[in-house]
Amino acid sequence: MSLRSTIVVGALAGLLTGCGETTSKQSLGSVAGTLSGGLIGSSSTPAKAPSPGAAPLLAAWAGSAVGARLDENDRRLAAEAEFEALESTAAGASREWRNPATGHRGSVSPGPAYSVNQYTCRDYTDQITVDGKAETVRSTACRQPDGSWRPIS
Repeated sequence: MSLRSTIVVGALAGLLTGCGETTSKQSLGSVAGTLSGGLIGSSSTPAKAPSPGAAPLLAAWAGSAVGARLDENDRRLAAEAEFEALESTAAGASREWRNPATGHRGSVSPGPAYSVNQYTCRDYTDQITVDGKAETVRSTACRQPDGSWRPIS
């Protein structure tokens, strides 16, 4: 990230901090993470785009507390594993991912599919190891008409 980008992110974070009474720390972190991620992502090193079905899952990682400690490739690998798990992994089985560059890894275990209105939804659990520390994240996603899985919790 260039010095100019760092200054811009710092200034925006400072402005957002002034809204502290109306903005939660997690929301502030999500906004700052999104801004930082966008600036980092605009650097000269192109990142591999996720599959279209995994794009909403990747967006959820970018704004999460755990996602803030993952690099862009970690988040993409996690989102792709979630997509594959939700799309085609049996309930209770796991889909694993690993980034050899960072040593971060995880697995996704989906629950059974169920219907909510016209949508197919699944609860799932991510087990993630970042810098040797294991964390568990539970979420629910519903399959959209375009084939993507959109997290709803």
